[in-house]
Amino acid sequence: MNEDVINKLCVRITLHVGGKVVSYGSGTLVKGKDCFYVVTAHHCIYGDKNAYPNIQPDQIVFQRQQAFNAPFEDIEVLEIIGSDLKEDWAVIKVNHVDNDGTHPHVLATVNFKRNDKIMFSGFQFANKNESRSFNSTVQNGIASGEFRITLADKDTFKAGRDDAKGLSGSGAFLIDGQNFLLTGILKNVKGDEALNDDIKCCCMEKIVPLIGLELCEVLNDPTIDTFGTKKFGEIIITDNRNLMEKILAVNADFSARMMKRYRQQLAVGKDELKVIPEREMSAIKYRLFIKCQEVLDDFVAENRGTVLTEKQIEDLIKDFTHSGIEIIDIKSKRYNYPIIDDDLMRKIILDLINECYLSFDKEGLYATE
Repeated sequence: MNEDVINKLCVRITLHVGGKVVSYGSGTLVKGKDCFYVVTAHHCIYGDKNAYPNIQPDQIVFQRQQAFNAPFEDIEVLEIIGSDLKEDWAVIKVNHVDNDGTHPHVLATVNFKRNDKIMFSGFQFANKNESRSFNSTVQNGIASGEFRITLADKDTFKAGRDDAKGLSGSGAFLIDGQNFLLTGILKNVKGDEALNDDIKCCCMEKIVPLIGLELCEVLNDPTIDTFGTKKFGEIIITDNRNLMEKILAVNADFSARMMKRYRQQLAVGKDELKVIPEREMSAIKYRLFIKCQEVLDDFVAENRGTVLTEKQIEDLIKDFTHSGIEIIDIKSKRYNYPIIDDDLMRKIILDLINECYLSFDKEGLYATE
């Protein structure tokens, strides 16, 4: 089970200063390019507010369990190879031997999005002798080196900060099929934010180079239309006219009033479409392009004249829009796309025409085989 793998990666951290245990936290044991490392939060190593800036390796105790209720095994701390007080992360080189070769293989990623499911495991202060896994979802994308997750399903910090204490430093994992992708490190699971079940995490961008962890750029999520994204990038543009040029090519007397309306719709659409990630937008545009090429082919075959009326132009835009709605509805049974209403679909169509992928005449027909 996924929980068993995540728990096996989990490390309990205690700091011993002046003969006393002064701090508890969690970490993740990962195999890097040349050896093993523990990745955790800065304050799990140096204390809250950098209370122990001169902490030594022999004052840091790492322990792990092979399975639930198994005895703890000590992991020898070798050296702190990197840390960041502001972003709250630390990387420690350790002496660990994977004798049976069963230590879980971990990848890292910065390629995730809102609502992706995240799992983490840590040692709560309230129950320091056994790790516990939690389910959560991504709330915000990476900004200034951090992102936010919140507990999901039935998981909750019932006692607020008391339940959250000890979980700092836990690894946040996105599970992609058989791959365990480390997305970040829990850093802020204390104070008032724990009362809302919200957790801040630092991302892996600066940590990955330190340990030589493999960075996975593209997730193998079957619900993502990676085929559409890839194919859209392969289209070779042969009709370089913009929307206005294409209209005037088939109607030199097109009204200024309607031209202004199309320009406004195009401009508003470009602003609205900025919120849709480029990868998803490319997939959508590819599906629309292929379907609307069929519509345009039929239109050109039925309309042999080189001059179109304003109504014919508007009707063709409506046909493109209707066909776009239909094909995305069909493909949504297999892939996840952003919600697109009829008005936004029309604006995507106008954008496709303006970007040289569709037109109102035979010059807009591409070889799509």
